[in-house]
Order: sequence, then C-alpha cells, then structure tokens
Amino acid sequence: MRRVALLLPLLLLAAGCGSVGGGPTPLPTVVLEVGGSPSTPGPTFGEATASGVVASAHEANLAFDQGGLVQAVQVALGDSVQAGDVLVELDSTPAQLELDRAQRVLREMTSPAAIAAADQAVAAAMEAQDKAQKKVVSLNYPRATEAFIDNLRAQIVLARKELADASREFNHHEDEASNDPDRARAELRMTNAEINLNKLVGTYNWYTGQPSEIDVALIQANLDAAVAAVDEAQWYAAALRGEPVPAEASGAKLTELQSAEDAVVAAEARLEATRIVSPVDGVIGIVDIHPGEYAMPGQTLVLVTDLNRLQVETTDLSELDLPRVAVGQLVMANVEAIGAQAAGHVLAIAPTSQTLGGDVVFQVIVALDEIPAGLRPGMSVTVAFGDLP
Repeated sequence: MRRVALLLPLLLLAAGCGSVGGGPTPLPTVVLEVGGSPSTPGPTFGEATASGVVASAHEANLAFDQGGLVQAVQVALGDSVQAGDVLVELDSTPAQLELDRAQRVLREMTSPAAIAAADQAVAAAMEAQDKAQKKVVSLNYPRATEAFIDNLRAQIVLARKELADASREFNHHEDEASNDPDRARAELRMTNAEINLNKLVGTYNWYTGQPSEIDVALIQANLDAAVAAVDEAQWYAAALRGEPVPAEASGAKLTELQSAEDAVVAAEARLEATRIVSPVDGVIGIVDIHPGEYAMPGQTLVLVTDLNRLQVETTDLSELDLPRVAVGQLVMANVEAIGAQAAGHVLAIAPTSQTLGGDVVFQVIVALDEIPAGLRPGMSVTVAFGDLP
C-alpha cells in the first residue's frame, strides 16, 4: 500500500509551539492509506489546504410570495419528502372561488351553442365577402350589353322629341290662365317628358360611364373589410375548438376569449400560490410555522435538503493557494465530526474573491465521490488538494 500524507490545519496549533532550541517545529502530518504500491506513487495532498463546510447541492428555502393565514402544515422536522409534495397551505377559499368563477365564464364561452353561433358567423361573413368580391370584379366589365345601351339611346331620341313637342304645345297655351285645363294638360305633358328624358339620360350615362375614384375606393374598402371579417370569424371559431391560431390573429371576440383563458390561468396561479410545494426530493431541515399563524411574504418557513447530493464548500482558501487549485483536481476531505475522510474533486471555483478577516479568499466547490455515513449539511471539513499535473 502507498502512503499519502494529509496536512491537517487543526494540527497547525501544535506547530506553533517552539522547539527547545527556539527554532521552528516541523508541521505534523496525518498519513492516510489510499491504495497503490511503493513502485507507483500517488498524488501528494496538503500543498494547498482550506477549511470548508458540508452543503447540499439541492437545498430549498421555501416561502410564500403572498401573506396569509396558515391552514395546514403537512410536514415535520426530519420528514422525507418528494418533489411535488405539498408542505404548507394557506387559506385558499378566496382563490378557489375566483378560479371557479373564471372557469364558469370560459365554459360558457366555449359551449356547443357558442361554437355553433361562431360557425354561423363564419358563414355569414363568407357570404358578405362573396358579394363584395363580385362588386370588385364588376368594375372591370361593362355594366350592360350593347343591345341594352342601344335601347336606351333610342328611348332618349324619342324622349327628346316628346319633350320638344310638349314644349311647343305648352307655348301655345302659356298665356292662358293658370287654371285653364288646356294649359294644365300641356304643362303636365311637358314636365313629364322632361323628367323621363332626365331619367333616361342618367341611366344611359351610368351604364356607359366608368366608376369614379371614390366608387372604386369604397368598393375595395368594403371587400377588405369583408375579408378581415372572415379571418376574424374563422380564427375565433378555431380558438373555441381549441385549434391553433396564427400569432397575428385578432378580433374583439378572440380577444375576449383569450382574456377569459388568461383569467383562468391567473386564478390557477393564485390558488397554487397558497401552497408551498417541495421542488426537490429531500429531508425537512426547518419548519418555522404552525397552523393558525400568519405567514409573511418572503418569510422562510420550510427548508428541504437533499442528503444524497452533499458537497463541500470551502470558506478560507487563500489567494496564495488558488494557483495550486483547478477544476477536476483530486481532493481529500477530512470530517472530524464523524471521523471520516472522503475523496472528491474540484467541481467549480468562484470567479470573484471574498474578504475574510482581512485576507482575500476564494470559494471552491468540491464534489464528493462517495457520501460517508452520518455526513450532514453544516459539518466542518478540512480540505487538502492534490498536486496538479
């Protein structure tokens, strides 16, 4: 078996005692059996050392985001729990009522009757779009056949002749009294001929003319509105069925539905906030609340520690020793409280320093290869780092 010397800082106190001659006394060492053979020397431990403390890699200090009256405490000190277990509960009555209301509103909005009404709205919107589209298409085609235009032109010729004849007849009776029957008949004939001619000319001009810019803009705007209405109706109907809708989907009804869904999610979150749930598997290390007490927001009430993921965190590694430490480096940890040593390796080195009693120190995280029996968070550890390649 090869023998490796582990320098223990606790024995530095003995090193402070002078020899008889007043000179420095050599530092004592502890020799550990680590396996191997005399012909294959292993790493030397003790060139860089530090004190440390045992900590859990998975540890959760749990508190409520909101204050409230504690209704139930489901765990006690030392209990084993699993991730997802409810540990502490506040009075959840108001939050549950709010969730019930939000769910009722959403159920009503997504009922079979609401879906049927949405389908009807889609059909109506598509019909309106079809009519608007036909009006746009008609802008590019004549408004009447040539035969119809020729017929109107002939009617106008006859109407003009009729107006001319009626005007001449009225001129013969114009000087007669206004209540004279012949004058009245002549005037009626003339005005009817004038009205008929104006109507025919207006009809002819509309069928033979081109739509104005205002007419074109209005017809196109009506089509755009109809297309948008179809999109919104289809998006809303799809959302009611739980089908995906595009990110650009819009519409008043869709917004109302999404607001109702958001209200349910928010109510669920408020109800969930009335419970402290363990995020990890572990053991209860602290329970600082009782039923009937008021829990303040942010007040740590429960500590959950994973005893299967213990590691060592150094507290006083000097900046002078830092160059002799690297990630992956072998480590030997001595736990005096349980009289055990544990091998491990450097998992991480803090990028920034801390100050301890005027000295600059860096924290190092050490992962243990095996967890000694009886090891608990908070125990003091002496760490010796192996030599670097």
